[in-house]
Amino acid sequence: MSTHAQVDIVNHNNKRYRFSIYRDGYPEGVVPGLPDEKQDLEEIRRALYLEDYPETMPDYYYVISLVDSTVEIYHADSSASPWKRGESIFSGTFSEAKRKYGNRWRGDVNDSD
Repeated sequence: MSTHAQVDIVNHNNKRYRFSIYRDGYPEGVVPGLPDEKQDLEEIRRALYLEDYPETMPDYYYVISLVDSTVEIYHADSSASPWKRGESIFSGTFSEAKRKYGNRWRGDVNDSD
């Protein structure tokens, strides 16, 4: 099932860019594509399959900071019109996100955190 996401990226120059993901927008589909080392915006766009058109009804919202190597993940608040960020489900570094979501499909991640 396709899951849509809106992705805001803060680039190394502190400029914010908005993209969307039309395919696998679940955290388990996005987080493994986060960089392990410093990458530029275009490398991240390719790794995460980001698209330029705006997503008006995403299932998830992401704020990815290339400056701090952090990611925030939110559920969508579909009661608002237009939809907006809802409940925060994760905020931390790329490596913390990968520990939580990166290997979940293999079943070897502890879900208790």
